[in-house]
Amino acid sequence: MSDFSIMTFNLRYPALDGHPVATRLPIAAELITQARPHIIGTQEGELDQLENLISLLPKEYVWLGEGHSGGNSGEFTAVIYDSSRFDVDRVDISWLSEQPETVASESWGVSHARTLTVVDFRDLVTKQPLRLLNTHLDHRSEEARLESGKIMADHLAEAAGPCVVTGDFNVATGSPVYNYFCTELGLTDTGAAVPGENIGTFHRYKGPKDGDPRIDWILTTSDLQTVSTRINTFSAGGEYPSDHFPVEAVLRRVD
Repeated sequence: MSDFSIMTFNLRYPALDGHPVATRLPIAAELITQARPHIIGTQEGELDQLENLISLLPKEYVWLGEGHSGGNSGEFTAVIYDSSRFDVDRVDISWLSEQPETVASESWGVSHARTLTVVDFRDLVTKQPLRLLNTHLDHRSEEARLESGKIMADHLAEAAGPCVVTGDFNVATGSPVYNYFCTELGLTDTGAAVPGENIGTFHRYKGPKDGDPRIDWILTTSDLQTVSTRINTFSAGGEYPSDHFPVEAVLRRVD
């Protein structure tokens, strides 16, 4: 079976919000271990948080990324992947700014530096390439979100095969950046491709609620078909692993 699974998961940084990372990480690890996605685009995780999470996951999982302040500093748009299913050919980490190669650069009124992690994978089953773009767009500046989308469009255009975009986009479906991706660029929103729950993804530790905005997306190019999708509302002992629900999609290459 050549289907593969993708997850996007805002891990929530180690905030002093009454939901400590030490409590949340084992729940996040249990969620991922049960779901067993092949590739996870994460947002907000910091170095210790990511290393501890990986230590709790099955040994096949590997992570890569760089902090938004450069090196190991700040929040990551880290990518976690199942090394028994995918190999990595190339990794590019850049900043969503007017100087993408300048570490920690900021433009367009962003709240802080924002990174884009692009990974060229090789599917060990099909031997086919797959490009993943994983990001966390700014919550304050619509201009920054749109300009970031244009930078991402260049990476999509350069890809040798199918592409998947994962991220916390900080705005709801139907927003200008959503329309840019799904109308102008022609990407498919996997969450809309298969009808499912009408719940949001940013729940502030309060749990699922009908009608809340869906701000975490998995988008694909037209050479990928959405087989299934879901918003994963897993919790343990009344505690959620994050203030965001992860989103999952099972995808199939269209030949």
